[in-house]
Amino acid sequence: MLTLLGTLAVIGLEFVLLFGVYARAVPVSEQRAVVAQAVGSVQAGDTGQLPALADALAAAGADDVQVQVLRSAADAAPEQALPAVTALTEQLADRSATLDVEAALSYAAMLVIASVGWMVWFRRLVSRHRRLQAEVTEQAALVASEGRLASLVRRSADVIVVLGTDGRVTYATDSAAGMFDAPVTELMGSRLHERVLGGDAEPLVALLDARPDGDAEVGFRLARPDGRTVHVEGTFTNLLDDPGVGGLVLTLRDVTDRVELEGQLTHQALHDPLTGLSNRRLFADRLDHALRRRGTRELTVVLCDLDDFKDVNDGLGHAVGDQLLVEVATRLRTVAREGDTVARLGGDEFALLLEDTGLDGAREVADRVHEWLAAPVLVEGHTIAVGASVGLADALAEGVTAEELLQHADVAMYLAKDGGKHGTAVYEPSLHSAALERLQLRADLERAVVQGELVLHFQPTITLADEGAVPTVHGFEALVRWQHPERGLVPPVHFVPLAEESGLIVPIGTWVLQEACRAAVTLQLPGRAPVAMSVNVAVAQLTDPGFVQLVADALADSGLAPQQLVLEITETSLLAGAEVVAPLLAQLRAMGIRIAIDDFGTGYSSLSYLRDLPVDVLKVDKSFVDHVVGDEQGASLAEAIIAMGQSLHLTTVAEGVEGPEQAAWLTAAGATYGQGYLWSKPVPLVQAVALLTAPVREAAVQV
Repeated sequence: MLTLLGTLAVIGLEFVLLFGVYARAVPVSEQRAVVAQAVGSVQAGDTGQLPALADALAAAGADDVQVQVLRSAADAAPEQALPAVTALTEQLADRSATLDVEAALSYAAMLVIASVGWMVWFRRLVSRHRRLQAEVTEQAALVASEGRLASLVRRSADVIVVLGTDGRVTYATDSAAGMFDAPVTELMGSRLHERVLGGDAEPLVALLDARPDGDAEVGFRLARPDGRTVHVEGTFTNLLDDPGVGGLVLTLRDVTDRVELEGQLTHQALHDPLTGLSNRRLFADRLDHALRRRGTRELTVVLCDLDDFKDVNDGLGHAVGDQLLVEVATRLRTVAREGDTVARLGGDEFALLLEDTGLDGAREVADRVHEWLAAPVLVEGHTIAVGASVGLADALAEGVTAEELLQHADVAMYLAKDGGKHGTAVYEPSLHSAALERLQLRADLERAVVQGELVLHFQPTITLADEGAVPTVHGFEALVRWQHPERGLVPPVHFVPLAEESGLIVPIGTWVLQEACRAAVTLQLPGRAPVAMSVNVAVAQLTDPGFVQLVADALADSGLAPQQLVLEITETSLLAGAEVVAPLLAQLRAMGIRIAIDDFGTGYSSLSYLRDLPVDVLKVDKSFVDHVVGDEQGASLAEAIIAMGQSLHLTTVAEGVEGPEQAAWLTAAGATYGQGYLWSKPVPLVQAVALLTAPVREAAVQV
């Protein structure tokens, strides 16, 4: 409209200018025509027409001066009148030229004004057009953005639900169908809290009724027809005052996978992965809570440690041992009463927490534990007898902590083991110091392995010779000792059982093997027959992965020939795990290493069994050597063992020889070597070298 009015105004202005120019130019043209007639009349000598022409000039708008010139010319002679009339003609011509210039200027001004006006209006139109175009583009972009946002909202993994003040659904995104297991059309108009599981509905309803400003966290569970529970979390936003929404908005997401994963991780952190029982952490936490809330109620801890479980692991392998532990866990669950906590504390150690139960009730539970564990377990074709030592500790003292109560039960359990295993013992304060000393010794042993407190002593193996002949050293047996910083030199009988129970026997055995190989190289003297080195090996070492390579590395690092190394394994350990151990011994024997059965005669080996084992040496146990003199039956047993070795072409070594009569009898019976205090007790390496450079009897006197 403004553009039209502006255009009309410009046209009107042009019309006015044109009219004004025309109105000024026309009279002058008429005046010039009249004056031209007057000039013609004067030139013709006819001045009579001048008065009439003067009137015509006046009628054409000439001023009075110009009119008077013609009237005066009428009264004068033609010759006199002509200059005046001609001058008037020139005057009018000048006036016409002036008007032409003014008209040209007017036309130019009009053209400039029109051009500027049109340019202004055009720029304004262009600007308006661009503004309108921008507004249209912005509006289109807004519409497209809103469309994309609406599409994203509808297809978002998060569920958006808008509720009215009555709690009914007024809007729901497409993803709500998957979360609520119902079509969106079915959700519309329904009450959301009626779909929420159990007690989660009440907090949701309270939140909807409160309608707090700002955002609030919300969480609840949904029950599926298939029995699965869906965990939902999200945000509540009150947008009742927003005209574009006008409702209570819930932005929800399905967190079932996260909640289940958190549950699994929590379960793994608090439960034993093998048996599924509570682990030490959960047991200690429950014990701690039970102690805090018990008041005057009774509470007892039952600690069970499987007897000889290490033999199962060493002899039959860890896979069989794991299956045995699972079966034991199953049986302990059967023994436990409702409300009792059953846990695997680690290894072969289990515990039961008995609340509202004193020692009498705990003894009944312990009896049931022994009863249920007494039945043999069949695992992969192996029938395994299971037993446990059980320790009981009750929380009678005020202020006793969970850690202290577990320690008390541990003390009682070790007391049961010391009493012959498969038994039950009750903690008594008087036993505490002895048990703590045992635990301290175990901790000291762990430190000793790290800090290098272990040392090796060497006991010679002597070639048995006829009477009058000088016995010679054939080899040495490496025996570990513990140089305790406070207790002094501790013999193996006091710490090897602890090492076997704690698993330290493997690193200790590795150290002994490596040091013994290095010592054996030192004992190889020029001009003397090679000296053999015997090293005791536990079954736990043999079954440890990489043991064969460990032996090969020890030989390579020390430079000892494999033929000078003898590995000793006890007869009872060999028979308990022959299926696992025998192939490993065969590999070692194939390398040139000799294998000896230590303490032979205590395991009741049969001749056929020995024939199939990869063995080179039989070491007759000291219990038989002690009776070869003065005990006919004892001598017969020792003689039978030596004869058995000879029949199998095995070297025989008699252990624990203390008197010359024993040495003479063993020589006559055909034993190959002897070992015992008759010749030398275990000595450090320097003294062992001395035994090689001096007669044995003289050397024995020196030590």
